[in-house]
Amino acid sequence: MKNKKKVLILLLMVVLLFGMTGCSQEVYETPIGESTGLWENIIRGLGWFTYYASNLFGLLGDAYYYWIGLLLMTLVVRTLGWPVYAKTNDMTIKMQLAQPELNKIQEKYRNKKDQASQQRMQMETMEIYKRYKINLFGCLTPLLQMPIFIAMYQVVRRFPLGDGFFTGGEHEISYQFLWTNLGNEEWVANLPLALIVAGLMFLSQYLVQKRSEQAQKHTPQSAKAQQSQKTMKYFMYFMVVMMFFIAITNAGIAFYWIIGTAYQILQGYISHRGMDKKREKFRSRV
Repeated sequence: MKNKKKVLILLLMVVLLFGMTGCSQEVYETPIGESTGLWENIIRGLGWFTYYASNLFGLLGDAYYYWIGLLLMTLVVRTLGWPVYAKTNDMTIKMQLAQPELNKIQEKYRNKKDQASQQRMQMETMEIYKRYKINLFGCLTPLLQMPIFIAMYQVVRRFPLGDGFFTGGEHEISYQFLWTNLGNEEWVANLPLALIVAGLMFLSQYLVQKRSEQAQKHTPQSAKAQQSQKTMKYFMYFMVVMMFFIAITNAGIAFYWIIGTAYQILQGYISHRGMDKKREKFRSRV
C-alpha cells in the first residue's frame, strides 16, 4: 500500500506536468472566453474571480491590479483544498502506524508464492487496513484537486489574452509587480522570480524529506521502502528543475507558484505541529 501510494504520487506529478506542458501552444494563445464547454466554463469562472479580486471586489474603485487577483485566487483555491490535504495527511499517519504489522505480514509470506498463501496474505493485510481504518481509495484524494490546478494554470497563462473579455473595455488591468510585468515572457526579466520558485520548491521538498526521516523513527522501513523513498527524492528534485524552466518563461506562472508553494510550506508546518497528537489519537483507537 505504501509503495502504491508513492507510485500514485509520482503519477499525480506527471499528470500535473502533462496538464501544464502537454497542451498545444494554440491553447495558450486562445483568449479566455472564446471557447465553449464545461472545461472552458471552469477556466472562465476562475478568470472572472481573478478579475474582480484584482479590484478587491470594488474596494479599489477603477484600479485593477493583476497580482492582487492572482494572490487572492490562489489563496482561496488552496484553502478550499485544505480538507483534501488534511485527509491525505491523516492517511499517511495511519499508514505509518500500520506499517510494522504490514512488514511482518510481508516477511511472513515472503517465500510463499502459492495461491492459498497469497490469498491469506491479502486477507490479513485487509484486516489491518480495517483495524486502522485505512481507506484503500484514500491515496486517490489528491487527484480530486488536479483539474482545478490545471485550470488555474491555464487561467494564469491565458488571462492577459482575455483581458478585454473581462474588462469590456471599461477598465485597464495593471500587470506591473515590483520590477517586472506579470504578463512578461522574457526569460531575463523573469529570472529572479524563477529562482525564487526553485528555492521555495527545494525548501518545500527538503522539509518533506526531513519529516519523512523523522517518521521513520516511529516506523521501521524495509530496504525496498527505503529505495522507493530515495527514488521519490530524486524525482522531486527533478520537479524543482522542471518548475524553474517553466517559471522562467512566464512571470505570472512564477508569481502563482511562489504563492502556492509558500502556502504549501505553511500547510506542512501547521500539519506537522499536530502530527504527534494525531498519531497518539489514531493509536488509541486501534
